[in-house]
Amino acid sequence: MPSHPRRWIPIGLLSLAALFNYLDRGSLSVALPFVGRDLHLDPLQQGWALAAFSITYTLAQLPAGWLVDRWPLKWLYAGAFALWCLASAATGLASNLLMLIFFRLLLGIGESVYLPGGLKFISEQFGSHERSIPSAVFDVGCKAGLAIGLVVEVWILRVFGWRWMFLSTGLAGMLWLLPWLLLYPTASRTASSGRAAVPWSALREIIRSRNAWGMAAGYFCWNYYWYLLVSWGPSYLYMERRVPLSSLGWVAGFLYMVVAFSEIAGGWITTALLNRGWSITRAIKSVIVLGFSLGLFVVPACLATDRTLALLFLYLSALSGVLISAILVVPQQCASPNQVGSYASFQNFIGNFSGIAGPVITGWLVRCVGSFVPGFLLGALACFGGIACYVWWTERLTDRFPDPS
Repeated sequence: MPSHPRRWIPIGLLSLAALFNYLDRGSLSVALPFVGRDLHLDPLQQGWALAAFSITYTLAQLPAGWLVDRWPLKWLYAGAFALWCLASAATGLASNLLMLIFFRLLLGIGESVYLPGGLKFISEQFGSHERSIPSAVFDVGCKAGLAIGLVVEVWILRVFGWRWMFLSTGLAGMLWLLPWLLLYPTASRTASSGRAAVPWSALREIIRSRNAWGMAAGYFCWNYYWYLLVSWGPSYLYMERRVPLSSLGWVAGFLYMVVAFSEIAGGWITTALLNRGWSITRAIKSVIVLGFSLGLFVVPACLATDRTLALLFLYLSALSGVLISAILVVPQQCASPNQVGSYASFQNFIGNFSGIAGPVITGWLVRCVGSFVPGFLLGALACFGGIACYVWWTERLTDRFPDPS
């Protein structure tokens, strides 16, 4: 297919938005020990505060996917982005658990457009054999946001306190709107043509699809493991491994940068396999199995008694990020062009129930057992489940639909 250089401008902007997405999403994890102390929250209450975001983020997925398939992405994304930045900033004003949960719920609504919107653009602008790298570039901003956010937010936290941390990072994100509105192509090929099916009709078709359920269940397993690192990772390093606050941003930030670099590597590996003549199904599933297998290093990471050795195993487990771009390609290959947003949102809808349950389960286990080991072992079990879902439940991925031209 012909090359369209301008299609990379929105990819870059969406990647930058993803950076702010996870910077705002992960800010509570960074500040949680101090928010919990000032608001007098026990570990279970902290788990609910962490899970609040995922409640609305998950429930808003299906409406967000349908809107992405029907309305121009430029304005839909801008409105959602403004909402999540303002909600993140307002978190700094919380004075009790209910206020904290309320602002995190708003954050989840705003960020719900992130994944279906990005995958919709990629599916319309890139052919099936070239989607892995733009999918990785689009999503890698999330992991960079966590890494950069940890360093920046820990510094703000130490100097100004957690309230100013939320206010400053949330409001700074609003600056992204200017280049988005100015540089997004006016005559965008991603603008909706109104061909999206009515919500219930689209949902019925998805529910009847074996691939839709297989990819959603596999994404649930990946998200359980991923949210373990995102939600409780900084607290685990600070409380269990005694990483000092002055070093926490760099130690945890490097963990997320490993995920980010491995995600780009995964996109390159998938593309290289396709160029060598591998089928889309074989290439995608192979990279996914590789990623989940690397995630199993989380077991020796939580069992090691030496802190340096534990961190080494934890960084090895972060190489599991190689599977992310492959996972993001799956709904693009399963859906017709006018339903990519809906399929992606269904995957995210089912997948993010683990974002609700995981932090609460981990918090409950920490309170009951006084250790993070059981929570990390559950994360490893989720990796086994992910392999089963993508290898045996998800069927062959096909090129049934024409590439964009």
